[in-house]
Amino acid sequence: MEPQIIPRVPTPVPILWFEFLLNQNQLETHLSDPDADPSASQLLMQFVDQSIKAQGNLETSVQVKKVRDLKILALKVAAHMKWNLGIIQESLPLYMVHKLLKDFMELVSNPELKEQVMTTSDRLDDHILMAFMLFNRWSVRVIIENSYPTKPPKITGPQAPNGNAALNVAGINDMVIKTVRDMTNESIQFMENSLSMARDITIPTIETIHKLSYEFPAFLEMSLSDHCHISNAEFIQQLCFDLGSYYFHCGQIEKTAGMLKKALDINSQVQDPVYCDINKQKLKGLCAACNLDFMPQGSQPSLEQRLASSLKEEYKGLIDLLIEDNILKEVTLQYRQLIQHDVHSKQPTSDLYLQVCTCNAVRQIMDGVPLNPKYIQMLKTASKENITFFTMVCWKTVQNSDDRLKEKIKLFIRTISSSSDVLRAIGSSELKQLFTKDEFTELIFQVDNQSRPAFSVRSNTVLQQKANKALYIGQIEQQLLTTNQHQRIQTLLTELHRVAPNKRHSGLSELWKIDKSYSFIIDGMGNKKLQDVVFLMLVKSRHCLQIKDFKTARSLLTTAFDAVKDTSLKLGKAIQHEILHVDICSLKLGQQTAAEKNNMTHRAMGCLGTIQSDRDIPPRPEIVERCLLYLLNYGMWFTVLNVKQRPPVVQVGQMLSEICKDISNINSCRRQAKALWDSFVQIFSSSNQLKRSANGKPANKAGQALMNRMEFLSFIQLIEEPTVMSVIASCLIKLHNVLKDDAGNEVYHQYPNLWPTTITNVSSVVTDAVTSGMTQYVQHIIQHNPHQSSWLKSQADIHYGDSQHAAAIKFYLQSAMLPSNFFTSPVPKQLWDDAVYRRIIKCCSYLKCHTQVAVFCQFLEPVDHPTAFKALQERICYDAMDCLYHCFWDMGILEYLIYILNKRNELVKKRKAVDVIGQVELNSCNSTEIFSEVIKKRKTMMLQSMAKQYL
Repeated sequence: MEPQIIPRVPTPVPILWFEFLLNQNQLETHLSDPDADPSASQLLMQFVDQSIKAQGNLETSVQVKKVRDLKILALKVAAHMKWNLGIIQESLPLYMVHKLLKDFMELVSNPELKEQVMTTSDRLDDHILMAFMLFNRWSVRVIIENSYPTKPPKITGPQAPNGNAALNVAGINDMVIKTVRDMTNESIQFMENSLSMARDITIPTIETIHKLSYEFPAFLEMSLSDHCHISNAEFIQQLCFDLGSYYFHCGQIEKTAGMLKKALDINSQVQDPVYCDINKQKLKGLCAACNLDFMPQGSQPSLEQRLASSLKEEYKGLIDLLIEDNILKEVTLQYRQLIQHDVHSKQPTSDLYLQVCTCNAVRQIMDGVPLNPKYIQMLKTASKENITFFTMVCWKTVQNSDDRLKEKIKLFIRTISSSSDVLRAIGSSELKQLFTKDEFTELIFQVDNQSRPAFSVRSNTVLQQKANKALYIGQIEQQLLTTNQHQRIQTLLTELHRVAPNKRHSGLSELWKIDKSYSFIIDGMGNKKLQDVVFLMLVKSRHCLQIKDFKTARSLLTTAFDAVKDTSLKLGKAIQHEILHVDICSLKLGQQTAAEKNNMTHRAMGCLGTIQSDRDIPPRPEIVERCLLYLLNYGMWFTVLNVKQRPPVVQVGQMLSEICKDISNINSCRRQAKALWDSFVQIFSSSNQLKRSANGKPANKAGQALMNRMEFLSFIQLIEEPTVMSVIASCLIKLHNVLKDDAGNEVYHQYPNLWPTTITNVSSVVTDAVTSGMTQYVQHIIQHNPHQSSWLKSQADIHYGDSQHAAAIKFYLQSAMLPSNFFTSPVPKQLWDDAVYRRIIKCCSYLKCHTQVAVFCQFLEPVDHPTAFKALQERICYDAMDCLYHCFWDMGILEYLIYILNKRNELVKKRKAVDVIGQVELNSCNSTEIFSEVIKKRKTMMLQSMAKQYL
């Protein structure tokens, strides 16, 4: 007998979204299944996304019907969700929720009706009231939720409308938020007007949503029995909660309390809510903030409510409640911290404040949160009663807890066991039960060791009496490692050389190193103590200079100079160069008197004059660099050129000085510019590593870079003189432009005619290094002076070349703000020419701000009508749209705009455009002066609106 074959149950195939377009009645059956695949949330996202994609291609009646059916299907799914905004917001990105609710309003209302209806709600039909109420409630929620910095949610659905994955969803959401925020007052007014409504209302269901269309033939004959009825109390309670949340966000506590009290009063009338969906936890928190009693039916006051009552009753029973919460852990630590701050503001020195701190500290220990060191210090110096209170709170908290919490308390006690008072209180309390006999004995021994007096030099300690010489020296050396005070260092060295007179102590740390030229002279001194003093002063001053403690560094070097000035003139002069280095580093540009400036210049020139002297110790490269920077930053071009010794950094400085002194006459400094250009090319070449000779000095040969690339970038970022910075930036940008050879993405710079236009060996230059250096340096000089228009324009061009369109617009606007007095005067054409306007147009186009594109096309000479017409044809637009119509002045663009809006049947926008074209100031009979003034005014409005958006 053959075995019977049981057929495999076929795997169900998920329904695709477009199948519901063919049979809309199938949607209700599908959603009634609790395990529907795809789910209601997935279908809602697909319907809204597909309606957005199809919206941009409405040419035939079939396509118009498809978009309309997709909108109705999306609204049917929303009706299935009972119009719950919380669920809808979780299902869709922000811009899709905006599209869904706008579609609902357009479906059920007359196109002439505004989004924020100013009429009484009793005069509106229920479905219209519901559509506008949902939109305005959502607007208020968006305003509240987007007022706080949060991590943007990960979009799991479609990345962007029209299938354009490159479109920035965050940017689209920002435009939606801005649109919603601009009409906040109207939304709140509409919601407040609806509070007076006294009737029950109906909300659309999945069966009736398609019958609510304003153009549906059976609209007036439709029976309300098909709708879902909700009570007036349910409608008003939800409205009061949303308004109360907004008032609280605005800091209007009295209005908030009024709304919340009304919502609580009618709570008993709301049975089995369908439409109302109030977050009970949020309502509870709002009530606590407004000192209202929130008491769900059949429940007892929570710990948080009892704490709030205690605050209102002058802290009655507060400590007992905090101890109780230490065991139950119901109240958040943040709320307990607020209570602590409240007590501190009223009773900062009372025992109550310390007791509250103790209760909160024990809670923090239990939660593993680090304690404030101030509390630990307060506990160590507290009175006996307060220490006893601490032991009591700890014991009540952990006596019935697990071993893990007990270990946390024991660990904390070990950290504070240096206080004998605390340890004595623990020993006489029940908290001692946590420790074994050996553990407690160890704590006592630890306190005894820590209570011994600290070591001090030349004190009659037990160590000295026992002649424990090695340990004594080690303790002094430990202090020598940590101190930077010159007097303390001398005292410690005196004591060390008294104990060990024939030993040097300059090798205590591997990090203690000085130049060989210094150490050669120091090692030749006969006095070992003097050797250590000078060595340590130099080492410690170098460390203080690194941490920018200039005052201490100078005092250390002055002490070293006083020690050697009568012994070694050569070393003394080198130390004076070190003091000069500290003085220059501590300077702030422009804060010197004329006498101080002359003195510092004389010292810097003297230092540079000893670079190759055989009679003196050559100054370190860092000192040479700082002296040269000082002269450059004060514009002393001729002084720099008079320096006879020419190490690499001085050569670069002299080339810059040659150019800067003749910068007003480009032709006279082309030779020097060519030399600087060649130096930059060598620095950014692929073989720019410096070879060194046998003595360790750079061996500069023909065709070899003067400086290492990293050294060069560090050097130019220390220059603060505007002319020098402009020359360096111009050279770097020109080098970048030549290497990239992309005329459409060239970066602007101040001196385009100063530099050569070609590079002999392009392949040897590292293009990425040039681009990185240019970008880094332009950012640096803008941070130094954020009001230099030419630098801001260069930064804008860099962002434009990197396709960072919003950032490019931002910096273009910043570059023109100061020269035009915030756009009240025309932007200079040498700063913003047609090429800049075209770049702004391209950026706006990439950001899908097509109305802005059309407006900026008017700024070109002649007006770019084809680009403007193409932009106005786009349906997906994320700018202010009709709010920008008043910025148009070109009649051709306005006429085409009216034609497009009429073709799309967008009557409200069309009326606004007609109002603009009919304005008297655009009359063709006006004089040229009047029309020029109109253009100037509208350009100002446009640019100021752009500044408001991007700056």
